[in-house]
Amino acid sequence: IVWFDQARIGQTIPIAEADLRRYYQQNQDSYRTEERVQVSHILRRSDPAKKEEARKKAEELLAQLKGGADFVKLATANSEDTGSATRGGDLGWIVRGQTVPEFEAAAFSLPAGQLSGLVETTFGFHILKATAHEQARLRPFEELQAEIQTILQQERVQTMRKAAHFIRERKYEIAAV
Repeated sequence: IVWFDQARIGQTIPIAEADLRRYYQQNQDSYRTEERVQVSHILRRSDPAKKEEARKKAEELLAQLKGGADFVKLATANSEDTGSATRGGDLGWIVRGQTVPEFEAAAFSLPAGQLSGLVETTFGFHILKATAHEQARLRPFEELQAEIQTILQQERVQTMRKAAHFIRERKYEIAAV
């Protein structure tokens, strides 16, 4: 019986830097990231009958934020987006095409750390805060080198397992003859 501890064996397999770089070059498309924004929001829902009431409340919240109020506390207490309110309004990272157009336009126009004005969408009135904004980019080789090494080591371990299986099968065929 041949027993492989893949993780242990993989760590012992040396991978030449040239092989790492070749793999990186051949797989660059999978290492591209889209432009993205990490955003939080406060939502005041509006239906046609209560639109002005929702706008007024959103304007009051925006004034408090401009006066130095804590965004997380206001979002937790006042946002009507129950999914993000419990996280202080945090929606995490968004990419283009993921939200309604008005929200997207506002979110992607904000520099990190900035507040939007009121943003009206079909859901109601939003106040957005961008936490971070990253441009589309190709992740550099240096950032990915350890990850690529692990991938190539795992591939080589799989090749070794297949070879061992082939040898074991051939051994039984020869013994049967």
